[in-house]
Amino acid sequence: MDKNLEEIEEKASILIGALPYIRDFAGRTIVIEYGCAEWLSGMQEQSLMKDIVLLKSVGMRPVVVHHTRMGMDKFRENKRIAKLLELCGRKAIGICGIDLETIGITLDHDYIPVIVPNDIDNEAESIDPLETACEVAVKTGAEKLICLCRFPGVFTDESRTDVFPLVTIEEMETLKADRGFPEEFVHVINPCIRAVEQGVGRSHILDGRIEHVLPIELFSVDGAGTAIIQNRDHLYAHERSR
Repeated sequence: MDKNLEEIEEKASILIGALPYIRDFAGRTIVIEYGCAEWLSGMQEQSLMKDIVLLKSVGMRPVVVHHTRMGMDKFRENKRIAKLLELCGRKAIGICGIDLETIGITLDHDYIPVIVPNDIDNEAESIDPLETACEVAVKTGAEKLICLCRFPGVFTDESRTDVFPLVTIEEMETLKADRGFPEEFVHVINPCIRAVEQGVGRSHILDGRIEHVLPIELFSVDGAGTAIIQNRDHLYAHERSR
């Protein structure tokens, strides 16, 4: 078989394999906490923006909540990220603070909202973007809260070679108690748990430095990080049929 044809067939197979996931997530709001910017090069960041635009292009409604790099202006950074998304071919607009009405309008008009946690009234305050993302996910009825950080998920054992692809809230609380996670990781876990407790379909902890981590996690069986769900009754159709 021609090598080019083999490559085309492989790409087609990947796309076909993604169809059940695309079907389950179409029209759903996906809140992405972009907290890994300081560990990405310019090229890596642009690749990540393309992946977010991909989610939008297959029918999801992504919302980006971002951390501001040290020494950078919060509102300028907001515009910069929105511009990067627009350079990938989709409309994006910066929003200051948790303005639910504006978020809803932008989503309904086919924009990608890009949220900085601060607004003019609290510009100088230090506001955790993951806490903001959690609140936005809950208040918008999001299907997913995705935390893009430097943690790959929850490791299955001390060898630190594999992560749990899926855990329930109860299982995660047990792991927290047994493992003695570092405070920085607990700081990531807790809002992810709280979002699911308050109605978000599931939370995902992903290493944002992994190339194409979003489509790998959302469109493949094993994914790339750890997802937290309420319980085993909260599985997607394509997961129940495995």
